[in-house]
Amino acid sequence: MLYTVVLFLHSWLRWGVVVFGVLALGSSLRAWLRGQDWLPSHRRLQVAVVSLFDTQMLLGLTLYFVLSPLTPRSLEALRANLSVSFLRFFSVEHPALMLVALAVAHVASALSRRAEEPTRKHRVWALGLLAVMLLVALAIPWPGLSHGRPLVRGF
Repeated sequence: MLYTVVLFLHSWLRWGVVVFGVLALGSSLRAWLRGQDWLPSHRRLQVAVVSLFDTQMLLGLTLYFVLSPLTPRSLEALRANLSVSFLRFFSVEHPALMLVALAVAHVASALSRRAEEPTRKHRVWALGLLAVMLLVALAIPWPGLSHGRPLVRGF
């Protein structure tokens, strides 16, 4: 039962990450290209994206290490999973890509906060978010793929 609840939350929270990530990317690109100042609203959106992603990762790690029947419990099971594309995606590819995306989000956020010039803040954050969103897009189990999942999950 707990697995179903956490999987449901993980499935739905991804849309928060995607929507806020796209909103933040659009906002930062627009501000960068127009040479606008870094406003408190930009920072709030940045914090929202990184916080949603952190929460999503926490749910994902809970699924991976505690609740999921798909993830390997030993090195031997991991070796066996690598030969099956569906299992490889959920035991290696998805978590690795998302972990890299989260690290890029944190680095881009930190570097943009440290930048002195507003244009540089927006540029660093926008380019970092672009990389994050590409990694996220690669790591989502889109319907139609061999490892696909529904876009909207119910209980």
